[in-house]
Amino acid sequence: MNPPAPATAAGYKQQAQAALQAGNTGLALQHMQRANELAPASVALRFELGCLLAHLGRPDDALECFRACVAMQPDFAEGWHFIGLTLARQGHLHDALAPLRRAYALEPGNQRVLERLAQAEFEVGDAADALPLWRALAALRPGDEHVELKLGETLSRLGDADAAGALYEQALQRDPASANLWMARAQAEEISGRRDQAEAAYERALALRPGWAFPLAGLLGLRRGQANDTRVHEAQALLDDPARGDDERAMVGYELGKVFDGRGDYPRAMQAWHAANAARRRDQGEPDPADLASRVDASLAVFNRELFERAAGLGNPDERPVFIVGMPRSGTTLLEQMLAAHPQVHGAGELPDVSLIARDLPSRRGRPQQWPHILEDIALEPLPAAAKRYLAAALRQAPAGTARVIDKYPMNYYLLGLVALMFPKARVLWCRRDPRDVAISIYGENFALAERLATRLDGIGHLVRLQSRLMRHWQSVLPLPILEVRYEDVAADTQTQARRALDFLGLDWDPACLDFHRSERGVQTPSRWQVRQPVHTRSIGRWRHYESELAPLLAVLGDDPAEA
Repeated sequence: MNPPAPATAAGYKQQAQAALQAGNTGLALQHMQRANELAPASVALRFELGCLLAHLGRPDDALECFRACVAMQPDFAEGWHFIGLTLARQGHLHDALAPLRRAYALEPGNQRVLERLAQAEFEVGDAADALPLWRALAALRPGDEHVELKLGETLSRLGDADAAGALYEQALQRDPASANLWMARAQAEEISGRRDQAEAAYERALALRPGWAFPLAGLLGLRRGQANDTRVHEAQALLDDPARGDDERAMVGYELGKVFDGRGDYPRAMQAWHAANAARRRDQGEPDPADLASRVDASLAVFNRELFERAAGLGNPDERPVFIVGMPRSGTTLLEQMLAAHPQVHGAGELPDVSLIARDLPSRRGRPQQWPHILEDIALEPLPAAAKRYLAAALRQAPAGTARVIDKYPMNYYLLGLVALMFPKARVLWCRRDPRDVAISIYGENFALAERLATRLDGIGHLVRLQSRLMRHWQSVLPLPILEVRYEDVAADTQTQARRALDFLGLDWDPACLDFHRSERGVQTPSRWQVRQPVHTRSIGRWRHYESELAPLLAVLGDDPAEA
């Protein structure tokens, strides 16, 4: 039997290590705490205590230790690293960025820090900040598949799917048996509008990994009603298999429903969507419309005329920003593609930057708000810098001479108050569509909407009504012009509505706006294949195929559902 270690900090640390090796974590913690009491100025011991607390599932206590380490030694890179790591593991990715950036600045050669920072930058939503980090990591670890996949995904997020595809092609020359690389290449080909190449890549991924839900869902989504019967049977078996994960069953169920919808088998389509949404609720939780409504109430109370009068003069006078908002599947992508075909308009896609800025702005109550939570209070002083940051992101790929830049993230309707504070001369296009058609389209789509409301028909109804309420409020208090554009009107008379929208933007007519479907721009939204076709009216009134299933939705929408 080993003699007891002396009653010193080093001795207690030794006893803690022995206890931990013996599986006695409680005793290990006691010894490590005693070591810190005897040597309170030791950064190394405080750091080890933090690591032990993190191992024991006490992240808040671990954070306290790591923060004490950097307070004692501000250039302690590993302390900053573990602050960021702990916050990221708690789901506080935005808060993790600053300590991870600090750790990287102190130790730029630390690949673990570099990778965690790159992942955090990407997941928070600022892919442009993540790109040079992934590139640096790729240079340090050539041939690392994980890094190549993340670099490609980042390039795609930034609208350069062709560069991502070239990266995957080069990687596949080295490792043609990688199902992951074939899957990533398929997605890049699909974003670029190359259906046949995407299908071939999905098939290769599935051949290499039989039963994989991801490429199977991709194949169904590519062909929909014309999908291969063998693949349809595989998808149905996967959806019906309770042993498969709910994330897989949801992914395949949404696409299987589109196959049946395309074949005119509407009962089976709805059956697949019901199963997919039930799986998504089991995986992600039930929606909470009351909580969202209460936070919308708080936001509307703050964003009133008095606020905008008080903020007059703080915003950026740039007239280029244009925001297309509305319910998802209401024609936002169609309108953006149409307007972006104009030579003076740049379509920036769905930018995350407004919500990122919302999370960055400190409130007077001393705490930042997390997207999609609505700002309960707002400090106005940082607005000029925030507007400058937004413009840099929106115009990143814009050509010289751009007169208007379009951000078409539909859910920006939550934060139009912030948009108006930053850009009092911006313009807003509000896409509207029969909520019943919107609801069917959302219910059958693999969306990740705020509050999980998309997984129930009544939840979608609540989201529609909250969106309308917010937009009517913005119309009454914002200094911004807001033009309502109805999908049904665009489909019935495209040229008239395109001219109307261009007039609203202060631009002359250009016939290229009618040939938007010939554009080779990458499209990352679920509408990618629809907007590569001329405008049609086939989707108007689609809800009637599912009328018998819509009682939960109609109960929320009320007596005039078309105008909800």
